[in-house]
Amino acid sequence: MSPVENSRSSTRVDPGDSILKQGVTELDRDAVLVALGVKFEALSAELEALQKEQVDTSSAVVPRSEPLREEMLLSPLDQRIEAVLKLLDPIERAIMATPAMTIVGLGVKARHASQVLSHYWTDAPERLDWDARAVRLLIESTCTVAGVGLLSSE
Repeated sequence: MSPVENSRSSTRVDPGDSILKQGVTELDRDAVLVALGVKFEALSAELEALQKEQVDTSSAVVPRSEPLREEMLLSPLDQRIEAVLKLLDPIERAIMATPAMTIVGLGVKARHASQVLSHYWTDAPERLDWDARAVRLLIESTCTVAGVGLLSSE
């Protein structure tokens, strides 16, 4: 079973799910958020690999012998990318909706933000407008305090 198929069954995570209803301890207050972060990172890595494969295949020169209408269909690679994106959507929404209760949970949210705002890392901080620079520096500081790296720079 592929990672995409394997994670389909566990994609729908409600922040108010059974973990929160079981009276969690101080140590696992962000267990749901951490689990979402693990899924997010795995699917993000898979998506990045698929997109790299897509770039590698699109740069190869392939003779076009099929009619144009055939080109309008999604390739199997594009279909896999779309499947991963569909799996990522509810996870990202749940990360955004779930409040962080610990620095670990805050790290999950900061790593997600760094992925969403990855374009903030294409220039040096001093070349960004004031708002983008403030957000970038806040995300970087949060990741540092949480002891996690940025997804956008890995």
